[in-house]
Amino acid sequence: MAHSKLILIGEHSVVYGQPAIALPVNILKTTVTISATRAGQYIENSESRRRLDLMDDEFEGIRQLILKLLQKFESPRLTFSLEIDSNIPQGRGLGASAALATATTRAFFDFFESELTNQELLYFANFSENITHGRASGIDVATVNSELPLWFIKNQPMEQIELNLAGYLVIGDTGIHGLTSQAISIVRERLNEEKEKTLDEIAKLGELAAESRDYLKTNRLADLGKVMNNAHHILSELGVSHPRLDAMVKTAKSNGALGAKLTGSGLGGVMVALASNEKDAIRISQKLLKNGAKNTWIYSF
Repeated sequence: MAHSKLILIGEHSVVYGQPAIALPVNILKTTVTISATRAGQYIENSESRRRLDLMDDEFEGIRQLILKLLQKFESPRLTFSLEIDSNIPQGRGLGASAALATATTRAFFDFFESELTNQELLYFANFSENITHGRASGIDVATVNSELPLWFIKNQPMEQIELNLAGYLVIGDTGIHGLTSQAISIVRERLNEEKEKTLDEIAKLGELAAESRDYLKTNRLADLGKVMNNAHHILSELGVSHPRLDAMVKTAKSNGALGAKLTGSGLGGVMVALASNEKDAIRISQKLLKNGAKNTWIYSF
């Protein structure tokens, strides 16, 4: 089993050496169960059952991971059925592929009754992520394996952040797959066209991440909300938001959210809103659903 994650602050600026904060989201989970079969190697979920060698291209990272795990346990011809049960939506920046890689690795070690070290877990899960995304940063795998928020700066060790915050996050799904590579390209083009302004915006996102780290430790909910609003404005200026994201952020803020922003790469995907109490969180969730959100989830700190 593995849970989901979201980027609280630092999208895109993290590519340029600024800090980011990632949160574990334990209300969204992926569970993988392996059982022995008489013949074949199958992957199944609630929608389909496919042979391992006939999986779609988007699952190549998982297929290669399974082959590597079978090789480790010297059982390349093992006949099995691997069942996936997940409520993490794909392509939304919520760590679905990292959670699947993590849960798959754990399932194989359980199946072979072998002890799994944290180092091995990170190695195998990141192996899969590097195939899926192309040299992944490691933040997704680390966060789906953490119970605390993570402070991340490119090419530096990740740090866990002490969490002392009483509030709620409402995650709203636009129903649109995020476009990570395109969003990164948009920011890169902005740097080419308006270098000074874009560098200032990237630096400001880094400053907002540093402020957020302090607010998470000191229960400054309203200040964190302001940071989220500022971050969304900057990300919109960078060109990585989306009309549906902007509309959902506006809906959340007009219905009691202390702050709201896109999370992840943008150009679709999900947004996140901060509420001070459960009643406000429920109202925000209901209004988002009424105004076009495909799904919502409420997460308490």
